[in-house]
Amino acid sequence: MERIWKQKKTTSAEPNLSEASQSEDDVEPGIIVLYKTAMRKVVLESGRTVLKIGRGVTPGEAEGLKVAAAAGIPAPRLHNMFKHDEEVGIRMDLVQGQSLDLLWPTMSTYEKKNIAEQLRGIIRQMRELKPPPNLIGSCDRTAVRDTRVRFMYEGPICHDEDSFNNYLISSLFSQTPSMLRESFRDNLQTNHRVVFTHGDLTPRNILMHSGRIAGVVDWEESGWYPEYWESVKFFERPAEDDWKEYAEYIFPGRYSTELIIYTAMSRWRNA
Repeated sequence: MERIWKQKKTTSAEPNLSEASQSEDDVEPGIIVLYKTAMRKVVLESGRTVLKIGRGVTPGEAEGLKVAAAAGIPAPRLHNMFKHDEEVGIRMDLVQGQSLDLLWPTMSTYEKKNIAEQLRGIIRQMRELKPPPNLIGSCDRTAVRDTRVRFMYEGPICHDEDSFNNYLISSLFSQTPSMLRESFRDNLQTNHRVVFTHGDLTPRNILMHSGRIAGVVDWEESGWYPEYWESVKFFERPAEDDWKEYAEYIFPGRYSTELIIYTAMSRWRNA
């Protein structure tokens, strides 16, 4: 039976979203910093809750966590989300486990295949959700979020796959030869299913406990995208060792044509 996720507009009246006047400076002293960049910081607050905060954090990640919870996906449980000036903070449960990127190099082929098949099951769960109508983009309906090799890019929210393809073509360098541009356009399809997508399935975003996937984290790229998007992003994002060799066990389908086209287009746009 198909599970249905009904997209709701976020309002300050929702009980799990708080517009509290907090900022990165309000984080209590003595907390443990788990991860930090110029645009975001992840801190352990009390041993059980994690706060992700900064200008690079988006409300779309909080909405993505809510969708994941509706699908029964192993992911952090959202406590609340708040905004202050240009910062967004997301408070969530700590997922107990070890990062897969630390474990992967020492695992046997059998263990790696087992984890890949667990992830395949999670992807299938995600694809059982019915998408909101007329939406390709982030779960908060604000943008197409497109992290490539190094940087995140944002495009306008799309209402169908044709407009999504327009975004992809618009991301090409202006000096892209017209014959190439037209060839890309001619080969982009418009009949894919739109499915719930994580967007960054790399070992560092998978936490393990006793041989099982305890949680998938970092949902900032999540949203509703054409079914091939998870796969092409999987191959585009940097990952450890032989991770990408297990794609055939991870993905329920193979998107060979889409992968070739996307990889070729990447030659003609910013990384």
